[in-house]
Amino acid sequence: MGTKNVPFASHEVRWFLDGAIDRHPLLQSWFDTGSPIPKKGEFGPPVWMGRLDGKPDVYLLVPGADDMGIKWREGNFQIKGRTASLGVQTFCGRFQGQVERWVRWSYGNLPDSYHRLFTDGDNEGLITVSVGKTRALRKIRIDTYNGSAEEVDPKAFIDRGINFELTDIEVGGKSCCTVAFEGYPDDSAMHAAFTQVVEAFLDGLEGVEISAGNSMSYPAWLRGRCADF
Repeated sequence: MGTKNVPFASHEVRWFLDGAIDRHPLLQSWFDTGSPIPKKGEFGPPVWMGRLDGKPDVYLLVPGADDMGIKWREGNFQIKGRTASLGVQTFCGRFQGQVERWVRWSYGNLPDSYHRLFTDGDNEGLITVSVGKTRALRKIRIDTYNGSAEEVDPKAFIDRGINFELTDIEVGGKSCCTVAFEGYPDDSAMHAAFTQVVEAFLDGLEGVEISAGNSMSYPAWLRGRCADF
């Protein structure tokens, strides 16, 4: 059977906008150049990258549910479940987002029959959606002992921190983009550190509408859009 990874617990907020990132120059400029947190070492601007295998993520939708994400990604079967919704949080007094806690499991080297759930989903009466993604990532390390934050090279391994991502998405021939913050591990001290980092970056954002109305998880977003495809 497949190889099981250690469950990955995270603390997240995400927003979606219609249109590719090139339609949102203020958002891209903010993501590329904002630097409210000290950097450790020398590294270049964010790099846009597609999936390693060049294929889209394929989601298996659960009818009526937005608390479970099931997908095939780069040869791995991934299950992501929401463990808690912390509700709408206000950042910097002017931005609002749905903050949630999630846990993800990832399994590799599964039999072909598992992959066919995603490639032959229609034949089984299942609903699958292919989502093309090109992502740029920034990474913030949180010191375990004093809670201080520093930005590190996105390729660096950290065991405590926050991923800050901007992603171009294509679903059914339509383009969208999403910006998100993902803190890990999701322990008792993460919420305060997460809020501090999110507010540090958002304080420099102007002219872009991100609010509770366009803040949601991938499963919730796909559930709302799948009727269009």
